[in-house]
Amino acid sequence: MRATTTTTTTTTTRRPSTRGSRRGRRDVKNGATRMIALPTTTTTGARRWTRREALLGDEQDRELWNDASDDDDGAAGTKTTREGDDSLWERVGSTEAATAFEKRTTRKTKSEREAEELFAELEETLFKVDRDALQIQKADFTVNSVIDKINRGKVNLRPSYQREYVWTVRTASKLVESLILNIPIPTMFFHETQGGKLEVVDGKQRLTSIWSFIQGEFPDGSPFKLTGLEVYEELNGKTFTDLHERFQETILDYPLNVHTISRSSQPDFVFEVFERLNMGATQLNEQELRNCIYQGMYTDLLEDLVQNEHLLQIYKSKTPHLRMRDRELVLRYFAMLRTTPEGFFIPIKTWLNDEMRENKDMTPQDAGEMHESFTRTIKLAYNIFGDCAFRPTSTVGKGKQVTEEDVSGLFYREFFTSGEVNVALWDTLMYSLTKINAEEAAAKKSAILAAWINLNNSSEFAKLTVSNPRAVQTRAQLWQEKLDEILN
Repeated sequence: MRATTTTTTTTTTRRPSTRGSRRGRRDVKNGATRMIALPTTTTTGARRWTRREALLGDEQDRELWNDASDDDDGAAGTKTTREGDDSLWERVGSTEAATAFEKRTTRKTKSEREAEELFAELEETLFKVDRDALQIQKADFTVNSVIDKINRGKVNLRPSYQREYVWTVRTASKLVESLILNIPIPTMFFHETQGGKLEVVDGKQRLTSIWSFIQGEFPDGSPFKLTGLEVYEELNGKTFTDLHERFQETILDYPLNVHTISRSSQPDFVFEVFERLNMGATQLNEQELRNCIYQGMYTDLLEDLVQNEHLLQIYKSKTPHLRMRDRELVLRYFAMLRTTPEGFFIPIKTWLNDEMRENKDMTPQDAGEMHESFTRTIKLAYNIFGDCAFRPTSTVGKGKQVTEEDVSGLFYREFFTSGEVNVALWDTLMYSLTKINAEEAAAKKSAILAAWINLNNSSEFAKLTVSNPRAVQTRAQLWQEKLDEILN
């Protein structure tokens, strides 16, 4: 049963986009404009990939018990509005303004104040972003109605981007006791997919606990019997079916406050919303957020590629990075191929977001070609540079040049540091190695090694190991010239 439903819409005038030229080259044919991805080639394995529109979904659950004791019961169905058009500084920058702002908000619930602050921050951050309306529907659903939607497949309780269920029996039991006591629990966030189904973005642990108790068992199949209750101690050891009918009805009729992000919301705007929802003890980094929001074949491809044996050897690890740093590197590789160094732009977050969003729904053929391209290129990088690939070089002395003899055999290792993989070097090397013949490059391994070390030790190149458009283009050009001298 849905008690109340309102829609909050933030709309701004669309401005002409200035980003198109940075994402790739355009081809005009028969009066239409289309994006050109990679140049078709028969010698490198890199192929043309087309851009596609994308959908969304995302976020990690916030913990319940940090706020449950003091969280107000948000008024369902209240429409979120701005507190006027004054700037944030004008509203809270002086004692007089702060007092006035406080007076305006004292009559509002905690949930309403948090929502207003969220959208105030969003406008401050995104007023330059070309965006459609952000629509968030607010409603109270009963536990019974949400459980029914889960059982009918209308609510996806376990989207692939969410972490697994981690709550203990005691924590889950206390949540159930809170429902019986009618204690408010934090708002949950759903995301509406293109097909009209709902994905649990924020609140998975809470909703899984409730669903498990009513079903009688946890996701792992173990029985759910109440444990550690302090107010209703007599209910310890009982399952849902063991409870008195009045307790069952209290749980099933409990209202869950749910905010649903509409599928029509503009992707960049929604990404910012998710970042602000990500306020738990362990905040998600940007790549973890992308993995949540831009679910589709692209995320599956990245998950597969970070298990590549050569990438793991370069990372000197047996398993992929726990915080998805390696997935972001692979994503940078594809973004650089698609835009070329000339199409690279900042902020990098937006550059990478665009890459995932616009190619989220690629075809299996696209994914196969991308898989082949990355696999071939990372193998070539490892064959030439070993596990020193993409790491900074050691200083060899002013004016000294490394020769092919210096880097023959295993001696090349002394010219590299043991530091972390450098993303600037990753971008330059991976992009250049994609475009060359692997057999020819492997045959001239020593020459490539010596040239790379000497270039890295030049003062000119050292100043370019930063991620800004001019540096990216200049690095690529300088290194390509060296490669051409060796291979041509």
